[in-house]
Amino acid sequence: MRILVQGAGGVGLGLGSFLLAAGARLGFVAREPGAGALAAGGLRRRGVFGEHAAKPGSFEVATSPAELPGPPDFVLVAVKSFDSAAAAEELAAAGDALGEAPLVLCQNGWGNAEVFAARFPRPRVWNARVITGFRRLAPGEVEVTVHAEPVRVGSLFGEPAARVARLCEALARGGLPAEPTDDVAADLWAKLLYNGCLNPACAILGVPYGELGASPHGRALIETLSDEIFAVMRAAGWSSHWPSATAWREDFFARLLPPTASHESSMLQDLRAGRRTEIDALTGAVVELGRAHGVPAPTNAALEVLVKALEERQRRAGSAS
Repeated sequence: MRILVQGAGGVGLGLGSFLLAAGARLGFVAREPGAGALAAGGLRRRGVFGEHAAKPGSFEVATSPAELPGPPDFVLVAVKSFDSAAAAEELAAAGDALGEAPLVLCQNGWGNAEVFAARFPRPRVWNARVITGFRRLAPGEVEVTVHAEPVRVGSLFGEPAARVARLCEALARGGLPAEPTDDVAADLWAKLLYNGCLNPACAILGVPYGELGASPHGRALIETLSDEIFAVMRAAGWSSHWPSATAWREDFFARLLPPTASHESSMLQDLRAGRRTEIDALTGAVVELGRAHGVPAPTNAALEVLVKALEERQRRAGSAS
């Protein structure tokens, strides 16, 4: 199986390492200077699922998808959500080099599928719900920091999940649990609930997930945020795996939060490093959907503004240095 991975951040490197372990023929699309370092040094993974190393030359690296051998069987899009439009443009420009390969969006937030569906036929656009934590340590080194549930891959546009079964089987064979689903929307909203109630507040406070959940003030904030997200989700015509926000919170505090209590979100890591966050695709998406459907989400809106203010402060500090 030939797979192209668009993006060589933590998620791209992490997923790619499991596919390489399964024997897939892989090509990474990465920016310089990271592309050269990845090609020269190979890929190493450590963390929750143990260690795996792929030697230089055991996979391809390019700065454009058109430069890689093709066509691939699948394209994994593992760029940040704010880079979705640019990635869609670059992949569309590759033309026949991609054939009719399904595009599997391994991204945070909501709204990425619509960006790609504007450039590609909807049957080619798929989503993956990934709630495994990946942290890139170097251009060719990634750590798996936490794993909550299997990767789930499906279509928001009614395509049968059997079409992506081979990809899921390869990930699982390489050591990362994965499965196809005909209800990926419910999984994506579940992840949006989890990330939306934790990432912005933890990024603002500079704390891991568990510290927010252990505070009565933090729990009150999570209650308000989840009530707003549930209301927006329903108004937009979607649903998730729980009948109510109350039922979700019971499961969240009992089952979902404890295994990831020590985890620091990518949003917090991005703020610390002075990088742009994915707040627009997470909290911002909730606020925009709520506005479109007449459902206010004031607490989410406040957190969105605060995270953007911190982004701006970090940019100014970086410019001053």
